[in-house]
Amino acid sequence: MELAQIIEQYKKKRPKSAQLHAQAATLIQGGVASPFRYYEPFPFFVERGKGCRIWDVDGNEYIDFNNCYGAIIAGHAHPEINAAIHEQAEKGTMFGIPGAITEKLLRELLRRYPGMGFFRISNTGNEATLYAIRMARAYTGKDKIIKVEGCYHGCHDAVLISDKPHWPAQMGPAWAPTPTIESAGILYDTAKNTLVVPWNDPDALVACLDRNLGEVAALIMEPVVANFGMCLPDKGYLEKVREITRRYNVVLIFDEVKVGIRLAPGGGTEFTGVTPDIVCLSKAFGGGMPIAAFGATADFFDMIYPPGPMIHFGTYNANPVSIAASLACLTRVMTGDAYKRIRSLGERFKKGVEDSIERHGVEAVVSGTGGMYTVFFQERIPRNFRETLGMDRKKWHKWWMYLVTNGVYFSAPSPYEETFISAAMTEKDIDEALGIIDDAFKQL
Repeated sequence: MELAQIIEQYKKKRPKSAQLHAQAATLIQGGVASPFRYYEPFPFFVERGKGCRIWDVDGNEYIDFNNCYGAIIAGHAHPEINAAIHEQAEKGTMFGIPGAITEKLLRELLRRYPGMGFFRISNTGNEATLYAIRMARAYTGKDKIIKVEGCYHGCHDAVLISDKPHWPAQMGPAWAPTPTIESAGILYDTAKNTLVVPWNDPDALVACLDRNLGEVAALIMEPVVANFGMCLPDKGYLEKVREITRRYNVVLIFDEVKVGIRLAPGGGTEFTGVTPDIVCLSKAFGGGMPIAAFGATADFFDMIYPPGPMIHFGTYNANPVSIAASLACLTRVMTGDAYKRIRSLGERFKKGVEDSIERHGVEAVVSGTGGMYTVFFQERIPRNFRETLGMDRKKWHKWWMYLVTNGVYFSAPSPYEETFISAAMTEKDIDEALGIIDDAFKQL
């Protein structure tokens, strides 16, 4: 089946979504509130969700592996989380005054991340990484930061650098990438303080620090990359990074917005066994509500006002409804048994996809762990961003369009995104999806 035929089937099944998108496009640029929600010919519009399934306005049903980019770890409309939201909403939705429920959530986060001395609550992963970097700069008195090439840490100016560069002539050498500004409106004077290194290359990190000796405040990175697809650290890599950052007096920030709470109860920190100086959380730990947090070791405790010199403001910080949803998700839903089930279902899913790849002779590989996976249409699992540039994007697009057309919302519409196993899934859901995935590989 050709891609054009798949797209025609997609359009035929979704006339209401087509109409809604056309109307939305007259009111908001692109008809969507975030670029990743758009794809050709138009995105479907969702009406409701329950468990691991969602239904669009045309009545089409999907097994949801996107799970709001990983934020819905418990599944849609989970009764325990809904009950907590409703209970708090009856008491009030916003106060801008400290509430006792916040302390309960903070204690749970500290239990899961025992290496941290405190946490602060914010609203989005974007805010969490912004404040983490601000804290590192305030603490060290230095300006520059380092990030990993290909990784996304939010859309504030300091980190929207070398997110997904695609022009080799602009990228510089692999061992010392040239920082590239990824959005109009970012000032060069801001971007010049962001340096870039490749993933899985501790020698390149040392070289970068030597070239900027005494000027680097922090290294921000994911402990397990989930932003150019799932890319695991080489054995010993993170331990070397931890030693290097200590040696050069550089703050190590783990961006766990995607992997936090997911890979283990204590997120990427627990999963890898490496403790950063600062950790950033959002997505999965919110139970489906907007919330974020950044935590730090005890050394940073007095940095934030009051009494310290660093400002962390926000009217919606520690919103009680979001706090209630998060607390219910972490304490009532994401128990030890839930993590075991997600890991087991993830292994079943990964093996099933790999079996289909082998059965149909498709050049593709599956990378990931702990219920987070990416299918790369290339010969080998990549070790860094540049090794993803040779993937067959046309095959991926055809494969993804077949899946979404036939009821599997596999991931966001990008080959760099992951598929997520939720706690609401069962073996029956996984096997049903694997059947459709197998058909999709057959079409290639």
